[in-house]
Amino acid sequence: MSEKLKFDGPVILVGGADADIEFLKRHAHLPMVAADGGANQLRRNSLVPQSVIGDLDSVTDIEHWQSVSRVIEVGEQDTTDFEKCLYLVDAPLFIAVGFSGNRLDHTLAALHVMQKLHQKKRVVLVSDDDAVCVCSETVEIGLPIGTRVSVYPLNRIVFTSSSGLLYPLDGLVMQPGEMIGTSNASSGSQVVIVPQSESGEGCYALILPSIHLNAVTGMLAPQVPAI
Repeated sequence: MSEKLKFDGPVILVGGADADIEFLKRHAHLPMVAADGGANQLRRNSLVPQSVIGDLDSVTDIEHWQSVSRVIEVGEQDTTDFEKCLYLVDAPLFIAVGFSGNRLDHTLAALHVMQKLHQKKRVVLVSDDDAVCVCSETVEIGLPIGTRVSVYPLNRIVFTSSSGLLYPLDGLVMQPGEMIGTSNASSGSQVVIVPQSESGEGCYALILPSIHLNAVTGMLAPQVPAI
């Protein structure tokens, strides 16, 4: 496998689905890594990533990228391009855009990778509407009262307690196909969610409005400056 890229601060991963270009331009000072076809929309908008990673079956004009960026081809088909990027890049925080919204199967695949790697990689999946992260430990996050807070279990998880939520999670057992916790809301300025076990065996997707991205990144990686 290729030598890993290492960054001390947050990295923006760019996928091939429609991304918020204005968001990318506002954060062009941050290092960007394109997952395969994500490079195409960066080029259309005159943005240059530090690296292009993937099986390269969707990148147009690969010779251009070889002249301006580091291109890493990973030919195996057992992982998605998103996962290849996460394996080959070390950073304290990843902001993933262009991996959701266009196709549900791609969104689910991204969520699958986040669940698989959530104890090793701190990732926020960002779309026009949502900021999503995968959690298994106690969560403490400051939010305006009335903010949408959705808790979607990715496997069986038991909650010991919660505070600052309109519908408390105290003692609830959640599991796909059984009970979920979408469309909850913050009832206080600080939301705390405490799982029974923090071993990582049970985890869930925490889904918030994307306007609260900095609150999510601050919760996941408090040592990293707000983006």
